Amino acid sequence: MIRMFKGEKSNKAKSKLGSIPEYVLTFAITVVLSFLIMSITFAFSSGIFDMDMFKSYFKGTMLIFMNFIPIFFFMYLSYLIFNRLWAAFSLTGFIFVILSMVNKFKLMYRDDPFTFVDIKLFSESLVMAKKYNIRLSLKMIILIIGLMVITVILKLFFGQKIHSFKVRISLLVSFCLIGFFTFRNFYFNPKIYEAVGDKSLINIWIESEQFRSKGFVYPFIYSIKSAREVPPEGYDEKKAAEELSKYSYQDIPEEQKVNIISIMLEAYNDFSQFDGVDLSIDVYANFHELQKESLHGNLVTNIFAGGTVNTERAFLTGFNTHPKYYRDTNSFVWYLKEQGYRTEAMHPITGSFYNRRNINEYLGFDSYDHYDNKYRYIQEVYLADMNFFDYIIEGYENSVKNRQPYFNFSVTYQNHGPYSTERLVKDDYLKKKASYDEGTYNIINNYLSGIYKTDQAIKKIVDYFRKEEEPVILIIFGDHNPWLGEDHYGYDMLGINLDLSTVEGFKNYYQTPYIIWANDKAKSIFKRDFTGTGNSISPNFLMAELFDYIGWQGNEYMQYLSDIKKKFDVINKVYFKENGEFKKELTPDNEKLWKDFLNVEYYYSHNFKK
Repeated sequence: MIRMFKGEKSNKAKSKLGSIPEYVLTFAITVVLSFLIMSITFAFSSGIFDMDMFKSYFKGTMLIFMNFIPIFFFMYLSYLIFNRLWAAFSLTGFIFVILSMVNKFKLMYRDDPFTFVDIKLFSESLVMAKKYNIRLSLKMIILIIGLMVITVILKLFFGQKIHSFKVRISLLVSFCLIGFFTFRNFYFNPKIYEAVGDKSLINIWIESEQFRSKGFVYPFIYSIKSAREVPPEGYDEKKAAEELSKYSYQDIPEEQKVNIISIMLEAYNDFSQFDGVDLSIDVYANFHELQKESLHGNLVTNIFAGGTVNTERAFLTGFNTHPKYYRDTNSFVWYLKEQGYRTEAMHPITGSFYNRRNINEYLGFDSYDHYDNKYRYIQEVYLADMNFFDYIIEGYENSVKNRQPYFNFSVTYQNHGPYSTERLVKDDYLKKKASYDEGTYNIINNYLSGIYKTDQAIKKIVDYFRKEEEPVILIIFGDHNPWLGEDHYGYDMLGINLDLSTVEGFKNYYQTPYIIWANDKAKSIFKRDFTGTGNSISPNFLMAELFDYIGWQGNEYMQYLSDIKKKFDVINKVYFKENGEFKKELTPDNEKLWKDFLNVEYYYSHNFKK
């Protein structure tokens, strides 16, 4: 057995220079063992082992480095602390291999990687794990046995120790300092994180796939960056609780439990409203007819050409600033579910986008139909609106059969950008002008061809519910404006002002339409005609707009939100809207109310109460 600094006095007197090779040997063994553990974590970086992905990890020097260093640091520091290489290896192997196995199972069952915040949610994770049949495979068992065998070999044949306490402390302090500056200034650099990983093997729009393209250890450590949520300045939990306690939870009267169908249209806006846009074909004919028999207005979103989920979750929760949605989170969905509604979400594309397959559950949806669990078995290509709306109707009909009020929230995919610069349709929906750039014209015309199809689908679903004897309220709104070329070139070509320093440009940049429509049965229940021009509001006030109009009070947060809406109803990073006027700053009284709102919003979004 190799031994460093044996007990005999003669060996204790050995010069430091003579013991250097054993330091080097220990260091080299630690490197090899760290590389082994890293390779194992690579194997568990996907829910199902992917050989192409596994090979890709070893092609990037930076990716290897970023996954290797944390393991090596941990093992060598453990060696310096315990002075036993076998103990350092077994502890390091146990921690990193177990964490990567958890990652594998989490990806396998929920398509959601294991991140640092999951450690904070340990109790919730145990409850969730009981829902699944988690078993170690034979290969995993053999792997664990193999790691145990290596531990025994190290204990029997590699018993190096550092008997000099000063040497151990010096090395320990040095490694801690190096580690501190390395991880602080290097590991959380977003440019490095974005650069590593083979993007050709993944869908770059899916967060879980971005995670697994980088191995496990590196993205797990990087996730520390987003694990901590910072409360608003001056956050006072007690004050927030007292503010909400001023209101009392109110049930929906049984006779008023109407069905609510809400549809968020991808990249939908009414371009016919702009003076510079001349349409050859009226792609908004049915939408305009629907506006005439609806309560309609504009949403002032916080996003442009992307970030769909921001508008979506603002509508579902009433939050303008969003939490991380790592666990059950208060929402209007939960309220409707408590009131006896069947709550169902739908989206014809993969459920991994924005992690909807998990977060929709945390928001209170009984079910979530998406491409992965339903629509891919119907057809390979993503469903167009005309076909997708049939499944909204189907969900409604199933609830009617069960005599249960129905809340549906659906997000469309048709009209999602980018739009081709090549001509893909034969009709000219946009009138051509000599000054138009050909490629940019095609972008806009291709976009409008999809809007035309959406318009037909809107007519179809409204005509269906118009004939229904069951009461139905239909909410339709756009999530954000479409992308029409680099640097807003398409908007410039159409003469649409997007100058955010002006109110007109601000509205053109952020506004999308909404309508609240009701069939005759719903109108008779509430004795309202559901027509007229509604307020321009932020998406987080849209559900409150409906509740206010039909006379529902809702839970404590809904009532609080309705009171806030009376003071200011647009909350944007550029402008507020106060008393019907867009302005950069609120009056002193409303500025205080705005800070109180941030306080209450943070409290309510982080303290789930079913």
